[in-house]
Amino acid sequence: MAYSIREERQGLATSLREDLNEAERLIVQLRRHNVEPFLQLLDQIEDSFTQLEDSGLDLRPEYTRWASLQSKLRSEAGRVVRVISLAGGLAQLRQQNQPAAGFWWRLDEVVAAARRRLVRRLGISFSTIVALLAIVWALLTFVFPPDPNTVVASEALSTLQQLAFEGRWEEALAAIEEAKAQLTQPDAELLIWEGVIREKLGQPERAAEALAEAKSLVPSARLVGYWWTLGSVRLAVGDIEEARLAGRQAIEIDPADAQGYFLLASVYEAEGDTVCAVELFDKSFELAADGNPQLAVIARVRMGNLLQRPPNMSLLGGAETENGDQLAEENSEAPPCEGL
Repeated sequence: MAYSIREERQGLATSLREDLNEAERLIVQLRRHNVEPFLQLLDQIEDSFTQLEDSGLDLRPEYTRWASLQSKLRSEAGRVVRVISLAGGLAQLRQQNQPAAGFWWRLDEVVAAARRRLVRRLGISFSTIVALLAIVWALLTFVFPPDPNTVVASEALSTLQQLAFEGRWEEALAAIEEAKAQLTQPDAELLIWEGVIREKLGQPERAAEALAEAKSLVPSARLVGYWWTLGSVRLAVGDIEEARLAGRQAIEIDPADAQGYFLLASVYEAEGDTVCAVELFDKSFELAADGNPQLAVIARVRMGNLLQRPPNMSLLGGAETENGDQLAEENSEAPPCEGL
């Protein structure tokens, strides 16, 4: 009897190793037809480990491979979810494979959480760049010491970026009201922040008033600056589609506007479209090279970072496989990069 039990456990361990081999092979060549069997195979592997937990067998190599496989799955969650969407989506697969308890059945939630964190980081980064450029411009334009209004607005904008990152909209609005009370003349960027934050707080009419006032403060010859500033603020608060629309408006007004292309590149980067993000950062670099060297350097650095990733790899993680047909299958309906 004891021999039979040992033999059964050895057989289960052998099956576990074969399942690990198959899972490691499948994860790099997932397609719509094999992604559901792949997820079921992960359930099977987990169940095998549970059955062998008290077997006394040395499964350290297998545990290492299992941990590595799960790590790869998390890092490439964006790619895997895109393939799963071609097979009907995770919501449907969860219904068909109850109880669907493993984290691999909820990769869409993993991707969504990672995307929210990424958008906030990118928004803060872009807003910081815009704020720094605005501060440098103000210092070079006005007589030293700096205009008190500029100091008040700059300090408020710095505070707003952190509050927006944390989603503390009521406190952000209070900071705006406090800054406005100290200003002797209205500040367009501060009003843009007010409009966007009031939208977050469900105050559309007052939001529209703030944005209209901000726009009225910008000379018509520099209206493009209003749009990419509005877009950068929207990106900072996670409103990706609205940020994209603002970037398009900036480029429509001035097709040679480097900041507009930089904004759109950041939007595509947030969405994980590496190809379009690189092309738009390159376009921003070309347009800024002569007139705005600081922006040109930043665009080149961001582009260089993206080029270290394989084409169309989501920033949430996940290089495409080397087989070109998967790339074509998943991106056949992708829209062209804007402005190119």
